[in-house]
Amino acid sequence: MYLNFQNKKSRTTPIKETRAKQALHLYWAFGLACFGIFTSPIAGFPQNLFEVETYYNRGKAYYQKGDYDNAIADFDLAIKIMPSHANAYLGRGNAYCDKGDYDRAIADYSKAIELQPDEVIAYNNRGNAYILKNDFNRAIADFDQAIKLKPNLPEAYGNRGVAHNQRGDYDEAIADFNQVIKLKPGDAGAYYNRGKVNYFKGSYDRAIADYDRALKLKPDLAEAYWSRGIAHAKKDAYDLAIADYDLAIALKPDLAEAYAYRGLAYAEKRRFDRAIANYDLAIKLKRDRAISYKRRDSESDLAIKLRPEDADLYYNRGRAYHSMGKYDRAIADYSQAINIKSSHTAAYYFRGVAYRDKNDRTKATFDFLKVLELTKDPFLRKKTSLQLQELGVN
Repeated sequence: MYLNFQNKKSRTTPIKETRAKQALHLYWAFGLACFGIFTSPIAGFPQNLFEVETYYNRGKAYYQKGDYDNAIADFDLAIKIMPSHANAYLGRGNAYCDKGDYDRAIADYSKAIELQPDEVIAYNNRGNAYILKNDFNRAIADFDQAIKLKPNLPEAYGNRGVAHNQRGDYDEAIADFNQVIKLKPGDAGAYYNRGKVNYFKGSYDRAIADYDRALKLKPDLAEAYWSRGIAHAKKDAYDLAIADYDLAIALKPDLAEAYAYRGLAYAEKRRFDRAIANYDLAIKLKRDRAISYKRRDSESDLAIKLRPEDADLYYNRGRAYHSMGKYDRAIADYSQAINIKSSHTAAYYFRGVAYRDKNDRTKATFDFLKVLELTKDPFLRKKTSLQLQELGVN
């Protein structure tokens, strides 16, 4: 979640949610605390100060409306008139970051730091941009600097916890979230994020306990229900998982990931019809989300490409169709998964099984050979070799 500083002394208030980077079966996004722009005295204003501040303040207003292009245009004008306006660089960096242009965002945050070396907000926000570029070492270095400048800043600890988690440093991540809880005992997000780290560590009961605490503090946190459902599913408590996914969806009907995981839970219960219905909804919602982002960025709908992690939605739906004996539909979904992620070995393997079940030996052989080409996993290679032997291929 982004937080906005109206001025250095004001309380932080949520203004928008970050774009989620979710991957089925892999990880889901932590909310990043990013700070907005603020007004503070800057030395050496030119005579046309009024014009500079007009552009700057209008840029802030556009940014808070989510109109990033117009925000950037106004920050450009403020910077053109006054190149030393550090806050305009900070504001433009936020707008670029929200547009997904992380390199330009980092350049602007760096310029803000050059102009105001003790600006904690610029270090924090640049750290978030580095996280979004998967450059976790640089992100942690920036959060370290933010904490050095302001040791009691919970958002910097929380963001550093995100970076540590993404790097696999689970104990360090938990320590950071513990510090957030110490500084802000009522912060539901800290318990939520610590629950995720406990989940990744395989401590599912601790994860569930953290999600419980987060929900006690913030009962409308849909993602916490979804995440708790995933932890319940890891304990094979599929009915509890489905109940949590239901609650998540009731609170946030467009949470595609909750439908996707509810589909997985129903598949485990062999309710393949319900599993497929949930996968259908997840696929539609994720595509609608992609279209929304592309339209906001003034790009053609034709340019939309599904992300690699979306391949699992089609693969899982294909598995459900396969279990129902609907081989053609299963093959179509496996093929779509492969189109999205050409290295999806499981999709090749089960498409080969589906072709074998349809007595199409040639296509089955091709897929099994492709699996052997792609994977070094000894278990999967052994299974695939047995399939080829049964087809009479040495």
